[in-house]
Amino acid sequence: MVSRLCRIAAVLIILTGSDVEQRRLSWAKDTNANQGIALQTVLELEQTARLLAILLDSGRSVVNENQILFDDPGKRENGLTPDAFERQLTDMFRSRSGIDLADLNSAKIPLSAKEWLKDLVVLSKQVVAEAQPEIRQPQDGSKGFIPAIFGARVAARFTKLTGVRMKQTALTPRNPANAPDSSERASLEIFADPNYPRERVISETSASSRTLRLMFPLYTTRQCLACHGEPKGALDRTGYPREGLKLGQNAGAISVVIPLPK
Repeated sequence: MVSRLCRIAAVLIILTGSDVEQRRLSWAKDTNANQGIALQTVLELEQTARLLAILLDSGRSVVNENQILFDDPGKRENGLTPDAFERQLTDMFRSRSGIDLADLNSAKIPLSAKEWLKDLVVLSKQVVAEAQPEIRQPQDGSKGFIPAIFGARVAARFTKLTGVRMKQTALTPRNPANAPDSSERASLEIFADPNYPRERVISETSASSRTLRLMFPLYTTRQCLACHGEPKGALDRTGYPREGLKLGQNAGAISVVIPLPK
């Protein structure tokens, strides 16, 4: 029964419209009867996981867009301060999710999402604050504080604080710690298809491990191509071989794993 439930959950990522809802209801009925996992709980956790991924990616994007400022010695004094980061993060998250981080209490989202989003903002600001010496170091060229470093530091702290695992991953990650597990790899291979709908997440609920896993796809921006674009194999400014990615191409995903309530 457990394996059948997992297969049904995985199918939800591909279907759309009423067929999805019908299968969700059928899956929930089986799950509730056999494992005690309610449909509403699953839907709320899916929404929460997606919002967490959007917020982490929004923080990555803010760092990405400010890279030129703290890579330029002449603009260092206009660098990314924690307060400037929070303002830009709030604007970007609102534009992507429709939710105001400054008024989460009024947002029509699960309570867990409200609490964890607040935690993620606090941790993100802490990481930016502690990175000020890196941002303002007195030398030219690329700094070590890049979107991937920001994301890894924030995700590690968030996981330690909440027990919700967040991870940046890709089929060919530069950091071995970001290597995908088998489930993540399967999702990444789906995301790699250029015909796959942009930003459509993949979620799976496991009754055996009692977790909800959500994969949120990431895409290259113009700033990303400075290090990850063409020519493939040429060393970028940090010394890594370029991946040869193109603008808008899938560049990995954020994996979110939330324990199911008992």
